[in-house]
Amino acid sequence: MIEQQDATYKRLKQEAITGARFGLVGLISTTIHIAIVWLALTRTNITVLSANTIAFLIAFGMSYLGNYLWTFRSPGKPYRALLRLFMIAAFSLAVNSTILELFISKNWFEPFTAATISATAIPLITFLCSRLWAFERSERTPP
Repeated sequence: MIEQQDATYKRLKQEAITGARFGLVGLISTTIHIAIVWLALTRTNITVLSANTIAFLIAFGMSYLGNYLWTFRSPGKPYRALLRLFMIAAFSLAVNSTILELFISKNWFEPFTAATISATAIPLITFLCSRLWAFERSERTPP
């Protein structure tokens, strides 16, 4: 019984560390996303949705590298993880853009504020999908 409790504690501790790493990578990626949107909106004449898409693609690269190499410690095949994370991220971009468009069309927020709120709206979904699917270890990949 004590051995089972120790194993459970060890697993929970490892999941907490993984969650914290994911959160840090997400915070960095979100900061990059928001900074690029801000730069694009203040330095160019592109639309907020275009700025958001460009920022998303750059932040996605950071997110993939950080999560594949550090958070989940290079699980499985990198191209499989990249494709799966991109599918999650594309879904996230669709949700993000929908929220952004709603905020702008209703004039609820200024473009930069709307982009900031929409960029931070979906980390939990991304974590769960990444943990359970995108970066899952294949049976042949040791932890």
